[in-house]
Amino acid sequence: MHIVYWAHSYRDEDAPLNRHFGILIEEAQRMIINFDPPSARVNESKLDQNLRGCDGLVAVLSWRETGPSPFILHEIGLCLRARKPLLVFVDDRLSGNVLPARVLQRRYSHRTYFRQVREHTHALSAIKGYMGDRPPSRYQPNAGQRSCGMVGLGTLAPLDRKKVLEFVAGRGYEAVDLERIDSAIPPDYERYEQLANLDVALLFVDSRSRRSLYWTGAVSAAAIPCIAITLVADYSYSKEFPKEFQPRIANVGAASPIEVVLADEFDLYEQDFLKAEDAATIERYIRMQMQTGSLRGRYEEKTRDKFVEVVMGDKYTVSGQAGAVGRQAHAHDMTFTQTWNQLERSVDLAVLAQELTKLREALGKEATTPEHRFAIGAVEAAEHSARQKDGPKTLEYLKTAGAWSLSIAEKLGIGVATEVLKVAIGV
Repeated sequence: MHIVYWAHSYRDEDAPLNRHFGILIEEAQRMIINFDPPSARVNESKLDQNLRGCDGLVAVLSWRETGPSPFILHEIGLCLRARKPLLVFVDDRLSGNVLPARVLQRRYSHRTYFRQVREHTHALSAIKGYMGDRPPSRYQPNAGQRSCGMVGLGTLAPLDRKKVLEFVAGRGYEAVDLERIDSAIPPDYERYEQLANLDVALLFVDSRSRRSLYWTGAVSAAAIPCIAITLVADYSYSKEFPKEFQPRIANVGAASPIEVVLADEFDLYEQDFLKAEDAATIERYIRMQMQTGSLRGRYEEKTRDKFVEVVMGDKYTVSGQAGAVGRQAHAHDMTFTQTWNQLERSVDLAVLAQELTKLREALGKEATTPEHRFAIGAVEAAEHSARQKDGPKTLEYLKTAGAWSLSIAEKLGIGVATEVLKVAIGV
């Protein structure tokens, strides 16, 4: 199973381009795109954390009058720093020196990119080869408590330093003051071990001591996710790359106490924004993905046509049932809501959930094909939605369960599930 971080434009005009490369990545090469729901806010530690869980990065640099997206360029830079396999598709109108020459890259025509499938597929095959047939997991991951390395604590007032340490401990991290590690006598295994095992680093960038500068460079070079904080109100931000990836200002005015800024930054790093988007939807997605792909370790043939909810920044593309496209568009929800309104009085969701449990168990005993495994995932997702009292979502997932699921339901004699399946499938 190969998992790739996909860096691409969020603009509406680039949606067809995203679909082209998304199909080539997932269908032609059977690689899984990192699932990253849209978020109104971002920081560098979040991107590093996502990249850590991937085997490589595929980026699409599209044309803009103002030049390539600085966000995508920064993501490419993070991948280079992490020394992970990298492939960049570049619009042929962009300058030839936009990327280092050693980066694996392919040009595409903004008008006829769909005629370049052969070249693009070959490039994707090449990066897949660099990843290896079975990308290795992290060598001997740390068996202890997760840890947060801190640099520049000496610049804080005693009360603020106490707040930081309490916050880090309260989030479940072992606090490690990196500047207290003696790095003068090699070989210093403690220093090496800390760099190998740190989960995140908290940098107070106003410190200019020798040890602060050393550890700032060390954690950056090791591609450890970093959260950078400054206490300087008029901090001088660079105009060369997005402000989102530069230090956050804390303790300046009543709106930015240090503990609040830390909470916001750690929420992004830990991806707590998933809860804000829709925790139930994320869980259903994971359930279906596990059932669909985990038994063989990759996406199976034809299942991509039946179910994929690929989140492209602000763009949601839902295959199968007509879906919504664009910021906060919910066309597919309307269709299932209308159908559910007609069923609601005659269907007890608690009973339906119980019958779907029986159906899922029966399907598991008879499954023989990838399509059957997909159906099990769809039924499990519908079962979860029914328990959450979400009728429209239950219908949405049952629609993708297919005729095979209906035939098994009829054999079992589970009346409520059978009738709801018929409505969802359109029988």
